[in-house]
Amino acid sequence: MTSYVPRQAGDDVTRAVVGSPDFGNTTVTAYLHNLWAAQPNRTAFLGMLPKGLLQDLASMVAGPDGVAAFTSAVSAVPTRTVTRRAHLLTRDPGRDITMSTLGQGEVVADGYLAQPLTLGPVTIDAQGRTTASNAADIQFGPVTSGSVETVITVTHVALTVVTSDGQSRVLSVIEVAEPFALRVGESVAIKAGTLRVGVA
Repeated sequence: MTSYVPRQAGDDVTRAVVGSPDFGNTTVTAYLHNLWAAQPNRTAFLGMLPKGLLQDLASMVAGPDGVAAFTSAVSAVPTRTVTRRAHLLTRDPGRDITMSTLGQGEVVADGYLAQPLTLGPVTIDAQGRTTASNAADIQFGPVTSGSVETVITVTHVALTVVTSDGQSRVLSVIEVAEPFALRVGESVAIKAGTLRVGVA
Protein backbone atom coordinates (compact mmCIF):
# COMPACT_ATOMS: atom_id res chain seq x y z
CA MET A 1 0.00 0.00 0.00
CA THR A 2 1.13 3.54 -0.71
CA SER A 3 -0.09 6.48 1.32
CA TYR A 4 0.16 10.23 1.71
CA VAL A 5 -0.62 12.91 4.26
CA PRO A 6 -3.30 15.35 3.05
CA ARG A 7 -2.13 18.92 2.49
CA GLN A 8 -4.20 20.26 5.39
CA ALA A 9 -2.63 17.85 7.87
CA GLY A 10 0.83 18.55 6.43
CA ASP A 11 0.27 22.28 6.88
CA ASP A 12 -0.71 21.67 10.50
CA VAL A 13 2.56 19.86 11.12
CA THR A 14 4.61 22.53 9.35
CA ARG A 15 3.00 25.28 11.40
CA ALA A 16 3.66 23.34 14.58
CA VAL A 17 7.32 22.78 13.75
CA VAL A 18 8.46 26.01 12.09
CA GLY A 19 5.65 28.46 12.77
CA SER A 20 4.46 30.03 16.00
CA PRO A 21 2.28 27.44 17.74
CA ASP A 22 -0.18 28.74 20.30
CA PHE A 23 -1.94 27.04 23.20
CA GLY A 24 -4.70 25.93 20.85
CA ASN A 25 -2.40 24.06 18.47
CA THR A 26 -3.94 20.60 18.36
CA THR A 27 -1.01 19.08 16.44
CA VAL A 28 1.42 19.90 19.25
CA THR A 29 -1.07 18.76 21.89
CA ALA A 30 -1.75 15.47 20.11
CA TYR A 31 1.96 14.77 19.67
CA LEU A 32 2.65 15.29 23.39
CA HIS A 33 -0.29 13.11 24.38
CA ASN A 34 0.82 10.28 22.12
CA LEU A 35 4.47 10.57 23.03
CA TRP A 36 3.63 10.45 26.73
CA ALA A 37 1.63 7.26 26.15
CA ALA A 38 4.40 5.70 24.06
CA GLN A 39 7.45 6.63 26.10
CA PRO A 40 7.98 4.29 29.07
CA ASN A 41 11.08 6.25 30.15
CA ARG A 42 9.53 9.26 31.86
CA THR A 43 12.92 10.88 32.47
CA ALA A 44 13.63 10.84 28.73
CA PHE A 45 10.21 12.35 28.06
CA LEU A 46 10.74 15.15 30.58
CA GLY A 47 14.08 15.85 28.91
CA MET A 48 12.19 16.85 25.76
CA LEU A 49 10.26 19.60 27.55
CA PRO A 50 11.60 23.15 28.06
CA LYS A 51 13.68 23.35 31.22
CA GLY A 52 11.94 26.60 32.16
CA LEU A 53 8.59 24.82 32.16
CA LEU A 54 9.91 22.08 34.43
CA GLN A 55 11.40 24.67 36.77
CA ASP A 56 8.05 26.49 36.94
CA LEU A 57 6.32 23.24 37.85
CA ALA A 58 8.93 22.50 40.53
CA SER A 59 8.46 26.00 41.96
CA MET A 60 4.70 25.51 42.09
CA VAL A 61 5.08 22.30 44.09
CA ALA A 62 7.67 23.91 46.39
CA GLY A 63 5.51 27.01 46.98
CA PRO A 64 3.36 27.81 50.02
CA ASP A 65 0.41 25.75 48.76
CA GLY A 66 2.70 23.00 47.50
CA VAL A 67 1.11 19.90 46.10
CA ALA A 68 -2.43 21.29 46.56
CA ALA A 69 -1.75 24.12 44.09
CA PHE A 70 -0.18 21.74 41.59
CA THR A 71 -3.04 19.24 41.92
CA SER A 72 -5.56 22.03 41.37
CA ALA A 73 -3.76 23.12 38.18
CA VAL A 74 -3.71 19.54 36.90
CA SER A 75 -7.41 19.08 37.68
CA ALA A 76 -8.25 22.16 35.62
CA VAL A 77 -6.82 20.54 32.47
CA PRO A 78 -9.73 19.02 30.50
CA THR A 79 -9.60 15.36 29.56
CA ARG A 80 -8.96 15.08 25.85
CA THR A 81 -10.49 12.17 23.97
CA VAL A 82 -9.69 11.18 20.41
CA THR A 83 -11.86 9.18 18.01
CA ARG A 84 -10.22 7.73 14.91
CA ARG A 85 -12.14 6.19 12.01
CA ALA A 86 -11.39 4.38 8.76
CA HIS A 87 -13.35 5.33 5.62
CA LEU A 88 -13.57 3.43 2.33
CA LEU A 89 -13.13 5.55 -0.81
CA THR A 90 -13.95 4.87 -4.43
CA ARG A 91 -11.24 7.14 -5.86
CA ASP A 92 -8.09 9.02 -4.96
CA PRO A 93 -9.33 12.24 -3.29
CA GLY A 94 -6.03 14.07 -3.80
CA ARG A 95 -3.87 15.89 -1.30
CA ASP A 96 -6.34 18.74 -0.88
CA ILE A 97 -8.88 16.48 0.84
CA THR A 98 -10.46 17.85 4.03
CA MET A 99 -13.20 16.59 6.33
CA SER A 100 -15.71 18.66 4.37
CA THR A 101 -14.76 17.08 1.02
CA LEU A 102 -14.21 13.54 2.29
CA GLY A 103 -17.76 12.48 1.47
CA GLN A 104 -17.30 13.22 -2.24
CA GLY A 105 -15.26 10.05 -2.68
CA GLU A 106 -16.56 7.89 0.16
CA VAL A 107 -18.64 4.78 -0.38
CA VAL A 108 -22.38 5.57 -0.41
CA ALA A 109 -24.55 2.56 0.39
CA ASP A 110 -27.03 1.39 2.99
CA GLY A 111 -25.24 -0.71 5.58
CA TYR A 112 -21.94 1.11 5.09
CA LEU A 113 -20.52 3.29 7.86
CA ALA A 114 -17.02 4.53 8.58
CA GLN A 115 -15.63 2.31 11.31
CA PRO A 116 -13.76 3.06 14.53
CA LEU A 117 -10.02 2.61 14.25
CA THR A 118 -8.32 1.21 17.34
CA LEU A 119 -4.56 1.66 17.24
CA GLY A 120 -2.09 -0.78 18.70
CA PRO A 121 1.06 0.16 20.63
CA VAL A 122 2.75 3.33 19.47
CA THR A 123 6.32 2.93 18.20
CA ILE A 124 8.99 5.58 17.73
CA ASP A 125 11.47 5.04 14.92
CA ALA A 126 15.05 6.29 14.65
CA GLN A 127 13.84 9.57 13.16
CA GLY A 128 11.54 10.20 16.12
CA ARG A 129 8.35 9.52 14.14
CA THR A 130 5.49 8.03 16.15
CA THR A 131 3.37 5.47 14.30
CA ALA A 132 0.82 2.79 15.10
CA SER A 133 -1.25 0.26 13.16
CA ASN A 134 -4.80 -1.01 13.58
CA ALA A 135 -4.96 -3.36 16.54
CA ALA A 136 -7.91 -5.39 15.26
CA ASP A 137 -9.75 -6.24 12.05
CA ILE A 138 -11.94 -3.38 10.78
CA GLN A 139 -15.26 -4.72 9.52
CA PHE A 140 -17.46 -2.85 7.00
CA GLY A 141 -20.98 -3.91 6.06
CA PRO A 142 -22.84 -5.92 5.13
CA VAL A 143 -23.97 -3.56 2.40
CA THR A 144 -27.71 -3.76 1.78
CA SER A 145 -27.96 -1.45 -1.24
CA GLY A 146 -25.94 1.01 -3.28
CA SER A 147 -26.80 4.52 -4.38
CA VAL A 148 -26.66 3.47 -8.05
CA GLU A 149 -24.29 0.55 -8.42
CA THR A 150 -24.66 -2.98 -7.17
CA VAL A 151 -20.87 -3.33 -7.15
CA ILE A 152 -18.74 -0.61 -5.56
CA THR A 153 -15.00 -0.57 -6.24
CA VAL A 154 -12.85 0.54 -3.29
CA THR A 155 -9.47 2.04 -4.18
CA HIS A 156 -8.38 3.98 -1.08
CA VAL A 157 -8.81 4.13 2.69
CA ALA A 158 -8.91 7.45 4.55
CA LEU A 159 -8.09 7.72 8.24
CA THR A 160 -9.67 10.56 10.20
CA VAL A 161 -9.49 11.91 13.73
CA VAL A 162 -12.03 13.89 15.77
CA THR A 163 -11.17 15.25 19.21
CA SER A 164 -13.42 16.14 22.12
CA ASP A 165 -12.44 19.81 21.76
CA GLY A 166 -14.10 19.95 18.33
CA GLN A 167 -11.06 19.54 16.08
CA SER A 168 -11.09 17.13 13.14
CA ARG A 169 -8.93 16.30 10.15
CA VAL A 170 -7.99 13.63 7.65
CA LEU A 171 -4.80 12.02 8.93
CA SER A 172 -3.83 9.91 5.98
CA VAL A 173 -5.03 8.51 2.66
CA ILE A 174 -3.86 5.01 1.80
CA GLU A 175 -4.10 3.41 -1.64
CA VAL A 176 -5.01 -0.24 -1.39
CA ALA A 177 -2.61 -2.67 -3.06
CA GLU A 178 -5.40 -3.92 -5.34
CA PRO A 179 -8.85 -2.30 -5.71
CA PHE A 180 -11.55 -4.60 -4.39
CA ALA A 181 -15.29 -4.93 -4.94
CA LEU A 182 -17.91 -4.28 -2.28
CA ARG A 183 -21.13 -5.98 -3.34
CA VAL A 184 -24.65 -5.86 -2.01
CA GLY A 185 -25.05 -8.42 0.76
CA GLU A 186 -21.31 -8.62 1.43
CA SER A 187 -18.98 -7.41 4.17
CA VAL A 188 -15.29 -6.62 3.87
CA ALA A 189 -12.58 -6.41 6.50
CA ILE A 190 -9.20 -4.75 6.78
CA LYS A 191 -6.94 -7.14 8.66
CA ALA A 192 -5.22 -6.13 11.88
CA GLY A 193 -1.80 -4.53 11.39
CA THR A 194 -2.52 -3.60 7.76
CA LEU A 195 -2.93 0.16 8.24
CA ARG A 196 -0.06 2.18 9.68
CA VAL A 197 -0.48 5.84 10.51
CA GLY A 198 1.43 8.63 12.18
CA VAL A 199 -0.24 9.55 15.46
CA ALA A 200 1.10 13.03 16.02
